Amino acid sequence: MKGSYRILAEEHHVNNDTWVSGLNNNDVIIGPSGAGKTRGYVIPNILQKNESMLVTDTKGSIGRQVTWEMVESGYQVYNIDFTGGAVTCGYNPFDYIRYDKANGTYSQQDIKTIASVLVPRENEKDPFWDYAARLYLESMIAYVLECLPKEEHHMISVLRLFQIMNTRMYLDLFEELSELRPNSYALGLYRMYENNRTAERMHESIRGILGEKLGIFTLSRVQTLLTCERRIDFREMGRKKTLVLLTVSDTDRSMDRLADLFYTQALHELCRSADKDYPDSRLEVPVRLILDDFAANAYIPDFDKITSVIRSREISVSIILQSLSQLESLYGTAKAKTILNNCDHCLYLGGQDTDTACYIGAKANKTTSTILNMPLEDAWLFERGRDPKQVRKYRLEEHRSDMDGKEKKELEKKKSREDPENEM
Repeated sequence: MKGSYRILAEEHHVNNDTWVSGLNNNDVIIGPSGAGKTRGYVIPNILQKNESMLVTDTKGSIGRQVTWEMVESGYQVYNIDFTGGAVTCGYNPFDYIRYDKANGTYSQQDIKTIASVLVPRENEKDPFWDYAARLYLESMIAYVLECLPKEEHHMISVLRLFQIMNTRMYLDLFEELSELRPNSYALGLYRMYENNRTAERMHESIRGILGEKLGIFTLSRVQTLLTCERRIDFREMGRKKTLVLLTVSDTDRSMDRLADLFYTQALHELCRSADKDYPDSRLEVPVRLILDDFAANAYIPDFDKITSVIRSREISVSIILQSLSQLESLYGTAKAKTILNNCDHCLYLGGQDTDTACYIGAKANKTTSTILNMPLEDAWLFERGRDPKQVRKYRLEEHRSDMDGKEKKELEKKKSREDPENEM
């Protein structure tokens, strides 16, 4: 099959050229554990080798199955390990804070993005505390960027500032900054909360919230990630075929905020690169984010809006869920619907969640019981503009990448005939 295609089910492939298909390349895959999400969708589409990919790899199992073949096919492969394994490639969020050479200033928007992801609004009834903790963090990030050397631009430096926050030394740092750079962004933020120290209980409550968020940066494995000399460059994914495996735990939730920031900065950086580096605002190499166990492992701010605008930039997402209730509990009903509606392909692999089965039944014009009792080897495939189809799940064992077995045998025979050492 010529061109670039991805696999959705047995004998069902879809063209990746959105200008030909008229559809976006966003997919949502729904199915419980053991339904075949990884073996029937994730790994086969990685092995299609059509695009750069950022893949959530719980337990590192995907990397063990595909890394060798991808490297042999010319891919550059990076493994970012958030589970405590060996650090072969690092990630420093400060690498993606833009610097304006003309004005000598760092992007306030990028600083706020980091702070908002690391300190999300969790107290809906009284968000003051989360916003105050975020303000503290923004000022410390800005101070690190404005006042410390480049090699110290990372969250470890922010952590050190936090640890001296209740000392005279912290006050002296900002007093010195007021003399040297009275228009400093870091100083302006500091002025907004400096009087909180007189309200000791409030100040300590805010520090407690921020301390809990910064706790992961005390871990030695995280500090190694931040300072590793070889670090990921998201822009590179749009220039050369790249596979980024983000290894995360499906049981330990301590690294979730850092993973959220990783996904958020990846999407922002890829969109900026498309707009800035390419005349038609389309990445040279398409990029796909395969977000396994999405609703359990990641919360990406404004993800409902992002999925609406990435198609024209040659960026796409594959959202993999166990049930729709997962997505709704994390993003809310309205945003969850927007995310689903921004995926022109939906593959339902079965399950016991009645709400999900009811939703699928309505789309397929079938009863809920029919959906719940679907044979284990079957799935429902939905494509915008076409009738729903009950299909057979794709089997990894039958996967064919660029050539089928017959073509490979013919090539081997031809090579054997042309190799003089094989002549008798």
